[in-house]
Amino acid sequence: MFLNSQTLASLRFFEAAARKLSFRKAAAELHVTDGAVSQQIKHLEEALGQKLFLRLPRRIALTEAGERFAATVRKALAEIEDEARAISVGDTRTEIRVRVNPSFALRWLMPRVGDFYAQHPGSKLFMIGEYGDIDLSERDFDITIEQAVHPLTGLHSERLFDEYITPVCTPAYLQGHPLNTPGGLAMCTLLHDAHAWSGSANDAEWQVWLQEVGVLQIPASQGRFFSLADMAIQAALNDQGVAMGRTALVGDLLKAGALVAPFALKVKSPASYWLAFPSAYSETPAIEIVGNWLRSEVKRFLAQSPF
Repeated sequence: MFLNSQTLASLRFFEAAARKLSFRKAAAELHVTDGAVSQQIKHLEEALGQKLFLRLPRRIALTEAGERFAATVRKALAEIEDEARAISVGDTRTEIRVRVNPSFALRWLMPRVGDFYAQHPGSKLFMIGEYGDIDLSERDFDITIEQAVHPLTGLHSERLFDEYITPVCTPAYLQGHPLNTPGGLAMCTLLHDAHAWSGSANDAEWQVWLQEVGVLQIPASQGRFFSLADMAIQAALNDQGVAMGRTALVGDLLKAGALVAPFALKVKSPASYWLAFPSAYSETPAIEIVGNWLRSEVKRFLAQSPF
């Protein structure tokens, strides 16, 4: 079987139906009739000699072959769109949409953005505060900074820097809860970022740290849980307990004395910070400007880190 023009035209219909799991919703998105979508899917299945969808009562579902093909088609169409966008904008792009975890944005990126504009007054950054798995078929950013264990699939990824973690609290909390050894944490409230990285357990950071320093008698799952690291840090600033501090998020607070690290025991996090963008943008001048600025900021940050 080879892909002729009609089969290639069917791919967009298939991608929409596979993403929506509905011929009707795919038709609405593509501004065609339900019958048109159904006909295109039928043609594609005949060309492939494989059923891509199970027609069930009141719904459709992808077959195993459909699941595999959908992933391939989604990636291919995303790459085509990225390349087309890169060609169409040429050297004229000035606004870059940056996706970044809200906590990292607030604690690390925002204090540095003023320097970016001072160095590049003609550039614009549109910040998108999001976290979680990225759906490349609905990507709304040009470049992203992600805390992840592995490089991001489907994007050009480079490690910006590794992350290290250690417990932090306020001087006042420490005064009321002496922590001469890590075992003293048994008398403290642990504060958790329940989404430390994609796929992590709710207590992942505390698990990693306690196991690495050999404190196994304290249950990592005790304490209070938050959906953002910044919320856990704020709870620590309000004397509610001990948060797991990340290099990037608490460095300035440690320097200012707002937080203290009771132990000289930092542990490498399983997750690092990654800079990622579509490969088609690798030579886009505006992307190069942002990437180079981030690399220089990371170099300066690591040289000044209190960890």
